[in-house]
Amino acid sequence: MGGKSSFVRAVSLIALLAQVGSFIPADSLRMTLCDAIHTRTGARDNLFANESTFMVEVSETARILRSATPNSLVILDELGRGTSTHDGAAIAQAVLHHVVTETRCLTLFITHYQNLARVADGLEGLANVHMKFKAGTGPDGDEEITFLYEVGEGVAHRSYGLNVARLAHIPKKVIELAAEKSSAMESKMRMRRLKGAYRLLSDVIGDGPDQLDSLIAAIEQL
Repeated sequence: MGGKSSFVRAVSLIALLAQVGSFIPADSLRMTLCDAIHTRTGARDNLFANESTFMVEVSETARILRSATPNSLVILDELGRGTSTHDGAAIAQAVLHHVVTETRCLTLFITHYQNLARVADGLEGLANVHMKFKAGTGPDGDEEITFLYEVGEGVAHRSYGLNVARLAHIPKKVIELAAEKSSAMESKMRMRRLKGAYRLLSDVIGDGPDQLDSLIAAIEQL
């Protein structure tokens, strides 16, 4: 809803138009030539071939990892969402690390996994951006999000799925219950991270700078 997929598709189309010598919808453009544009977007299954949504997702990713070169443009949209949170996040992080450090190609990687934002801290040439929005209060007192469809630097520290559910006219009682559950889960996760940071703090003096870096990262996430 924020325009992430539309943005990366526009980049792909602009790259293609520029390389065939066409006019492009931009005041200026500076981009290297690409030997290919590899994309993995959307969600679909292939049941006639016994392939689930996630199987199709990782099969397309595997093809990209085999084919992409340092001169390719790679678009990966929401990799890992077809399986459990931990497995999906781990696969997404491993793939992102590979294309940045091994393939070393121009990559646009869309994700809702917050922990992937920390990958950018340790890798050269990697930066976090997000789609801008404004948060406010609607006439009925509920939180109201206005998507601005602009790209800004940094990370959006929250997802606003409940607002999208409201736009889709999910019954208000269901949304209110979902909001309560979401708040409870967020509080539980913060407490877990806080306990982990406390344990790191108790050991940091004796264990050196690596533990200190981990502590700082945990505090930043909180």
